[in-house]
Amino acid sequence: MRNLHWIQGDCRCESPLFRREFRAGPLSSAKLEICGLGFFRLYVNGRRVGDEELVPVWSNYSSLLGCRAGYPVWEERAHYRAYYLSYDLRPYLREGENVLGVQLGNGWYHQTRRTAEGDFIYGFPKLRYELTLTALDGTKTLIESDPRTLWKESEILENNIYYGEVHDLRKRDPLWCEPGQAGAGWKPSRPVHAPETELVRQNCPADRIIRRLTPMPAGEKDGKRIYDCGENITGWVNMRCRGKAGEPVTVRHSEELAPDGGLDFVSCGGEGQIQEDRYLCGEEPASAHPKFCWHGFRYFSVEGPGEPEDVSVVHTDIALTSGFRCSNPVLNWLYEAYVRSQLGNIHGSVPSDCPHRERLGYTGDGQITARSAMLTLGVKRMYGKWMEDILDSAGADTGHIPHTAPFFGGGGGPGGWGGAVFLIPMIYYEEYGDLSLLKRAYPAILRWLDYMESRSENGLVVREEEGGWCLGDWCAPGEPRPSLPEPFVNTYYYIRGLRAALRAAELLGETEPPFAAERLLASEAAFKEAYYDPETGSFCGGVNGADAFAIDISLGTDRTWRSLVAKYCECSKLDTGIFGTDVLLDVLFRNGEAGLAYNLMVRRTEASYARMMAAGATTLWETWDGGASHNHPMFGGPVRLLFTEVLGIRQRPGTAGYADYWVKPANIPALSWAEGWITTPRGRVFVRWERDAQGKLRICSG
Repeated sequence: MRNLHWIQGDCRCESPLFRREFRAGPLSSAKLEICGLGFFRLYVNGRRVGDEELVPVWSNYSSLLGCRAGYPVWEERAHYRAYYLSYDLRPYLREGENVLGVQLGNGWYHQTRRTAEGDFIYGFPKLRYELTLTALDGTKTLIESDPRTLWKESEILENNIYYGEVHDLRKRDPLWCEPGQAGAGWKPSRPVHAPETELVRQNCPADRIIRRLTPMPAGEKDGKRIYDCGENITGWVNMRCRGKAGEPVTVRHSEELAPDGGLDFVSCGGEGQIQEDRYLCGEEPASAHPKFCWHGFRYFSVEGPGEPEDVSVVHTDIALTSGFRCSNPVLNWLYEAYVRSQLGNIHGSVPSDCPHRERLGYTGDGQITARSAMLTLGVKRMYGKWMEDILDSAGADTGHIPHTAPFFGGGGGPGGWGGAVFLIPMIYYEEYGDLSLLKRAYPAILRWLDYMESRSENGLVVREEEGGWCLGDWCAPGEPRPSLPEPFVNTYYYIRGLRAALRAAELLGETEPPFAAERLLASEAAFKEAYYDPETGSFCGGVNGADAFAIDISLGTDRTWRSLVAKYCECSKLDTGIFGTDVLLDVLFRNGEAGLAYNLMVRRTEASYARMMAAGATTLWETWDGGASHNHPMFGGPVRLLFTEVLGIRQRPGTAGYADYWVKPANIPALSWAEGWITTPRGRVFVRWERDAQGKLRICSG
């Protein structure tokens, strides 16, 4: 679709309606290409077209240069794109008069209320479409967005992706896109400048209503009726509003209940960022729900003359492609909670950190859970799209990979976050046997390695952007605490990135990067010199899984390994953040300490999955103590080990896409049985094993 002839309403209307009348005879095709920014809903002759929600998917729409950012990363992005969708309208058209109708919402394009990360405002809602009608004789008629498309205000007075919507149901016009029913108030749309972007057809999954839940009454507080969905979800409440005309019905959302029985908003952003929908009743009873936002919640309150009909679970339409059960309830909970967390955090084909407070595509969260997601869910097309977001978000001149993609501010570090540029395409290749992302990302990987070198001193990555964050690990338990030095974690990822570049060059038939081997030797030597204690054999005193990081990149010694095992046998609890937890458990399993790794995964301590489970959580928490968001998938990285270690589905070294695999479960004496399945590019792999009376593991199928 051509990037021209955009239209809008006016600058005061947050959700305009558009109406275009046209005539049609017998047709061989009726192809519509359409992009409405931020989100659009499409109708023809009074009927909704498609079942997608919150389209088009989120992207780096255009330049934000000059806007205020809360984090000092203000070079230009590498590329800008906006997605359009294509529809066959023949099933919706009639011979004679027809009406094309579109409703717009702000989405990410005109998000003005939450400014913690900065003022990321692209412009006012706008619309572009091309409808090509092909008659039976081959004659083509082009109908496109221009001032002949009329507009007027809709019933939606306010809409914000974070805060919710306000609807005046008295303004709802049921005939607004019916032929011959234009009525009063319609005005010619206003031509506007096209955004400086590339229009790309959307070929990744959209959000949809996945299922519906019936909420249960959970009490009353201060005149507000409280309801419980039974699980932490993303979506919206479908309300029936029955009051007098203009009487308000207010719906508020939270993940937790306060001790007094009301809603506790702390984990979703606090009192300053409440997810709220408000409906002003119409002349007759009417059903209503948000159209251009979703909420993250388990509980909700209703105030006013309305009652919930049901609750829609909404997220990107991604299939569950796995299953897991075993004799330990904590591991069963971990699998289910991770899947629910990951699905609820994918909107617009972007894997986010949380579905309420921030909702951003944090690269650190996305890379640490990528293998778990690819093993458990049908996310191939989603990660293909998100990799484009990462590449688009890169600094055009510096090669810096920011902490969120699409770029929307946010903090992090150059390694655990920026390393997504090589980790995502490498994991994608290993899981799917598909080199396309690696080929696409290879130049950006080399530029990122140059960026990391430019932030290094004496072989260690010591800084990122001036005045910004330079995190190492994230959300290790306890404060105050000993913690891993930031250069330790960032140099660990730099070393992994250099090795990945050498492997990528081999896979792609490229010449080996001339700098990689030299930098690798220098960084490995600096890493060991700075952090290794020859008297103890440990790195960084062994805190926060430091020895596991070193062993993972083959820089530890036998003493390092013994120190690691001795420490965690003695303390028998996790002291690690999102990266350290994944690395520690993986290193223990891979090196024959499956029983110890299992104990750390299932034992109930102050920092444990068992603690979340005991607290009644249905999704993973952002922090081990539950002090922040209660729907963050980032501690779900180790879920992959349920399949690769507990079930033992292993690819042979040097292979990819499960072209060659075998089944060898880890020896975990405390487990009596386990079963599960994954869906590989070559079909479904199912494994079941159990222990016999003598305690010997016996594979029943696989």
